[in-house]
Amino acid sequence: MLTVKKIFNNMAEEYDNISDLWYSWFFSRLHYLIASKILYKNNAIKVLDVGCGTGFQSYLYAKAGCEIYGIDIACDLIEKAKKKLQSFNSERFELFPPYFDYVKRYNKQIKQIIQNNGSKNKYIKPKFFEGNAINIQFKNEEFDHINCCGSTLSLIPRYKKAISEISRVLKKNGTFFIEVDHRWNFDMIWYVLAPLFRRKFDYHHDFKTSLKMLLQKPTRNIWIDYPFGNHDKPVNMKLNLFTAYSIKRTLLNYGLKVEKKWNIHSITNLMPSTFLDKSTPTPKIISRFKFLANLEEKLSFRMPGSNIALFGHKI
Repeated sequence: MLTVKKIFNNMAEEYDNISDLWYSWFFSRLHYLIASKILYKNNAIKVLDVGCGTGFQSYLYAKAGCEIYGIDIACDLIEKAKKKLQSFNSERFELFPPYFDYVKRYNKQIKQIIQNNGSKNKYIKPKFFEGNAINIQFKNEEFDHINCCGSTLSLIPRYKKAISEISRVLKKNGTFFIEVDHRWNFDMIWYVLAPLFRRKFDYHHDFKTSLKMLLQKPTRNIWIDYPFGNHDKPVNMKLNLFTAYSIKRTLLNYGLKVEKKWNIHSITNLMPSTFLDKSTPTPKIISRFKFLANLEEKLSFRMPGSNIALFGHKI
């Protein structure tokens, strides 16, 4: 976890400047999903955002009138989240710079959803604290709803302990929204083929590793080394790729029952993710991505994605 903390602290200054296709699409779709499916369909008054980063989802919940607390292991990200308390424009409502037209479109749709429900609750400033997901410093059954996104659980070696803590601080019948990286998706094709093309796709592993990963039991999670940070000098970080079966079963073991599942990057990952997370994508890459993104919207989360989002309640 110290490596994770160090990497994200080093990313603090550029964390909000999402100028790549991969993460701008991921967060646009994720935030639209929260706004359209979660915010106003549940009585979530007191909310905990686990792995809040610089507060993307925290501010989204706060704008909907939730009393929200955000925790993250990276203290520099927490400081940046706190700095937004005075500057966050709740009327314009941009959670990160809209470099692409689809980000602008999703911002507009999210804002409209909030305005349509604006009479229900008023914006409450979120509260941020440095904290560890495997040892959450709140009382038992304190929250109505838990948010845990941005691949937080995928980066925690002791993820079962984190899930246990999430369950502990969630009220009975309280709801949760959790997003994790998914094992079975189109990007896995590129991961397996990459060693055959002399690392043309920027995945840094050998063919033996990729073949071993492919042949693992289909329902089993796998850990991979994924490049984070500077594209020219990436830092490999362990990333847990969950199967839908595994994450649902683990959540249920801790009293958290999944009711709905959505997929993100289901069609767009027909292009290698390492091409899409570049900060300056070429016009050709952008054009191809937009075509796939439009197709993904029409299929509406039906295809298996690189990321899966899960909604449910504590039984």
